[in-house]
Amino acid sequence: MPSPGQRAVSVVIGGATLLLTVAVALVLAMAPAAGQDRVQELAERLRCPVCTSVSVAESPSDTAVAMRQVIEDQVAAGRSDDEIEAYFRARYGDWAVIDPPASGSTLLLWLLPAAATVAGAALLLTRRSRCAGRDEPEPSEAEQARVDQALDRSRESQARRELEP
Repeated sequence: MPSPGQRAVSVVIGGATLLLTVAVALVLAMAPAAGQDRVQELAERLRCPVCTSVSVAESPSDTAVAMRQVIEDQVAAGRSDDEIEAYFRARYGDWAVIDPPASGSTLLLWLLPAAATVAGAALLLTRRSRCAGRDEPEPSEAEQARVDQALDRSRESQARRELEP
């Protein structure tokens, strides 16, 4: 018959073994999910060559399905995200990446909106300053008299309408 000390050691070893088994099972269960998440993330960053402006993740085309399979195979083979993107850029060009790197020919695409905004703001400011510097000509006495008469007639008409039942 084991002593109480031996029994306590057996319980501790059994509990540790159970905890280790559960931890390993959880890690193994999470590994494929992490791989699938990575496949989904990569598919969202790549553009479908068949559909216009649609990611490989969203496209129902046969080409997108094949591309998702290639991504999954390359993730399973242990390739990095950069290597997988480089693979598709080599096949389809920088166009295949939804957010291409800001270098070379794509640098213009990144800078053009900012340059257009700056140019538009500069144009707006110069036009505004030109208009602000101009003084509006004062109306002549005849023009002012006509405006005053029109205002008087309008006020009289308004007063009559308010007095009518």
